[in-house]
Amino acid sequence: MYQVDRRVCSACGTALAAHEAFCNNCGKPYTAAYAPPPSPVGSPQPYDNRRNLQAPQRRSPWLIGSISALVLLALIGGGVFFLVLPRLGTHAGNVTQAPIPTLAPLHINPYSYTGHSSVVWQVAWSRDGKHIVSAGGLGDDSAQVWDAVTGKNQMTYTGYAIMNAVAWSPDGKYIAAGGNSNEVDVIQVAGKQKITTYKGHQDVILSLAWSPDGKYIASASYDKTVQIWNAMTGAHVLTYQGHHDTVSSVAWSPDGKKLVSGSFDDTVQVWDATSGKTLLTYKGHTDKVYTVAWSPDGKSIASGGVDQTAQVWDAISGKMVFTYQGHKASVSSVAWSPDGKRIASASYDKTVHIWGATTGGNVFTYSGHHDYVYSLSWSPDGQYVASASADHTVQVWLAH
Repeated sequence: MYQVDRRVCSACGTALAAHEAFCNNCGKPYTAAYAPPPSPVGSPQPYDNRRNLQAPQRRSPWLIGSISALVLLALIGGGVFFLVLPRLGTHAGNVTQAPIPTLAPLHINPYSYTGHSSVVWQVAWSRDGKHIVSAGGLGDDSAQVWDAVTGKNQMTYTGYAIMNAVAWSPDGKYIAAGGNSNEVDVIQVAGKQKITTYKGHQDVILSLAWSPDGKYIASASYDKTVQIWNAMTGAHVLTYQGHHDTVSSVAWSPDGKKLVSGSFDDTVQVWDATSGKTLLTYKGHTDKVYTVAWSPDGKSIASGGVDQTAQVWDAISGKMVFTYQGHKASVSSVAWSPDGKRIASASYDKTVHIWGATTGGNVFTYSGHHDYVYSLSWSPDGQYVASASADHTVQVWLAH
């Protein structure tokens, strides 16, 4: 339920309070306002005595002793070398980020997660593939963490009257959660311990994104800003004020140097994460932008919104690559597959479409939900998608 002006729900006639964009009775969005969905990282050869076929010559005791001493010193030195070298490598690893290990394929039987009692606004898969987090509202108002394979609930956090946005830390130990309190909490999943609270926004939080290195969080809000802050201390780092209307979605570039944000001002903007300088403004959409996502290689961006399209465009030049027009209602969420070859898009038309990231050709349409689909997330192995809906479920399904 978002805060937007006074209105009456066109679906059931319930009077809505000031700034409410979703009916607190039936959960439907106020269509005239096009309210957004909550959102809407060789061993040495052994000695071979067959090499010397001649009889060994006699050596003096002194010479033999010297050779033995040298051999002993060499062995000791080699041992020290091999003991020290790994430690030197460990220190170097503190400076250069270690490569991400290859994730073993998940083996999941498709299922529906029914832990929420109302609309599910957002869903996100942990980077290690083991867990999923979802945010529910309209009376549920919780962030829930559950086992990605079994669907068994492992944590429920209820720190907000309305929960809109959730995001995983790259290491999978924490979630960030935000809503209508204008604040964002960082929660340690093990033990459900609150680490810090960020209080820099002046209005409802709609989107959260954790930087690839895990140090920072970006939060987007109705107050028309995106703010960057320290994930563990809550210290404010930077405020981006390039948009002149509600900022509905934000995402980091894979290298962590830039961010992209979508807004109700019909634009998508790319900006420098250090200076806040606007680098590019994309104006390909004709109505409010609900969702943005960066390709895994950092070269392209996908965006979607009220104009019922998902668009793919060059992240440097801003030149449109193509427009996907397969949906029959607003596009609420877009996400690239981990290999960058496919894009999934969710819509108010109650479907999720999988389509080619370079061609725009429809590969697969998922129609398992019976109400608006607000959010989706790929599994890290690229085999599954989790989708969140107004039908009170998150569904986990095979993406091919």
